[in-house]
Amino acid sequence: MNVFTSEVYGNALWLWGLALGVGVGVALLLATVKVLLARKVAVYDVERAPTWQRGLVDLIRRTRRFFFVAVGVYAGSLVVALPPAAARGVSIVVTLAVHLQVAFWGSGAISFWLARYTRQKMDEDAATATTVRALGYIANLVLWAVIVLVALDNVGIKVTSMIAGLGIGGVAIALAVQNVLRDLFASLSIVLDRPFVIGDFIIVGELLGTVEHI
Repeated sequence: MNVFTSEVYGNALWLWGLALGVGVGVALLLATVKVLLARKVAVYDVERAPTWQRGLVDLIRRTRRFFFVAVGVYAGSLVVALPPAAARGVSIVVTLAVHLQVAFWGSGAISFWLARYTRQKMDEDAATATTVRALGYIANLVLWAVIVLVALDNVGIKVTSMIAGLGIGGVAIALAVQNVLRDLFASLSIVLDRPFVIGDFIIVGELLGTVEHI
C-alpha cells in the first residue's frame, strides 16, 4: 500500500498521518505551555502577587486536558477534507468542549473573587460575607445554565422550544418536590434575612455552638 497514492475517505494516507501528528502536537504543546506557566508562577510568592496575577494563575490551573484534546482535534481536522457528517461531529465535540472550558473558567473566576471578598469582609462584616457567599452559588448556577443553553444553541438544538417544555414540566416538578423547595426557600431566607451569621454563638433547643458554615 502506497501512503502517497492510497486514499481513505478522499484523503491520502499521509494526510491522515499528518492530521494525527498535528492534532497530537497541538494538544501536547498546549499541555506543555500550561505546565511551564504553572512552574514559572510557582517560584513567586503568589500570596503577595497582585490580584489579577493570582486570578490568572487560578484560571491556568483550571484549564482541563479535554480542552487541549479538543483544540488538537480541531487543528488536525483542518489538514484533511472530512465528510460532512464527520465534520459536523468534530464541530459539535469541539464546540461543547470549548463551552465547557469557558464554564470552568467562569466558575473559577467567581470562586476566586468570592474567596477574596469573604476573606476581606469576614472579620469586619460577617453578615455581608455570608450573603455574598450564598449569592456566589447562585451566580455559578446561572453561569452553568447560560453556558449549557448557549452550547446547545450553537450545536443546532432549538433552545426556545426546550425552554418552553421545561417551563411546563417545571410546574409538575415543583408540585412533586414541594418539601425540597420549601427547604430551599427557607435556606435563602436565612441567608438574606441573616438571623445569624458565621461566627455567631447560637442555641437551638438543647443544641448550642458557633456557626462555622452556612
